[in-house]
Amino acid sequence: MDARLAYWTFALLDLALAVALALGGWRLARRGEIARHRRRMNVAVAAVLVFLLSYLLKVLFLGREDLASWSPAAILTLRIHETIVLVMLLAGGAARWLAARRDFVTAAAAGTPPRVWHRWLGRLAVVAAVLGLISAAVVLVQMYQRAWPRD
Repeated sequence: MDARLAYWTFALLDLALAVALALGGWRLARRGEIARHRRRMNVAVAAVLVFLLSYLLKVLFLGREDLASWSPAAILTLRIHETIVLVMLLAGGAARWLAARRDFVTAAAAGTPPRVWHRWLGRLAVVAAVLGLISAAVVLVQMYQRAWPRD
């Protein structure tokens, strides 16, 4: 197996872990278990940070993907996936930032804007994470098909 293909397989598994943790965290928040929700989401964030760090190392040691052999449809699929992941990172980062604000605890009790924004941004991040996982799986399948074409 090619090292890049092995890396992207790891990345898909890491994203699956992050999505499972985020979905569990979302469920905990809906049940009102906010402390457990916070811990679960922090672990999900850690899984995403592991990917980001590993991606930097992957580019450093293995380089970027050579898209010359990719079809226009495969490149479009990749770009859609990258956009979804960007939405996940931005929405999740903003939700995490709001949760870390000093006034968030008192605002959460009153149902004021930081809590409302946190809720909507968190939902957007989780939905984007699920869509990112689906699109990553499609991209990875296409990568395997290019690596081992059926004649």
